[in-house]
Amino acid sequence: MHQAKWEALLDQIERLFGFLEHEIEEHPERHLTVETAVFDGASGRMKLERAVRPVILDKRTSYTKRAGSETAVEYVFSDDEFVDTVKLYRWDKLAREWRQMDIADLTG
Repeated sequence: MHQAKWEALLDQIERLFGFLEHEIEEHPERHLTVETAVFDGASGRMKLERAVRPVILDKRTSYTKRAGSETAVEYVFSDDEFVDTVKLYRWDKLAREWRQMDIADLTG
C-alpha cells in the first residue's frame, strides 16, 4: 500500500471512529518501520498494522571451508523501493488476544 493510500485510510478511520492508540515504531537494526492504529470500529475493537521494509536487492554469503569457521550473511537493501505489509486484527474478548482477520471477511 502506497504512503498516500495509507494516510488516506488513516484519515478516514480517524474521522469515522477516532484512534484509541496510534504509534510508529522504528527498528533500524531490522530495517523495519511498524505503524499501528487501534480504534473501536463497527465490528468492535480493531487494530490496523502496516510494516514497511526496503526491498532486498542482494544477499551475499561469506564462508570458508575450514571446520569450525563462521558464516556471515550481508544483505544489500534498496534505497527507494519498499515492501509494505498491512494486517487487520480484531480483539477477541473471550480469548483476550488479537485475532488476525481476512479483509474479505469485512466485505461480506
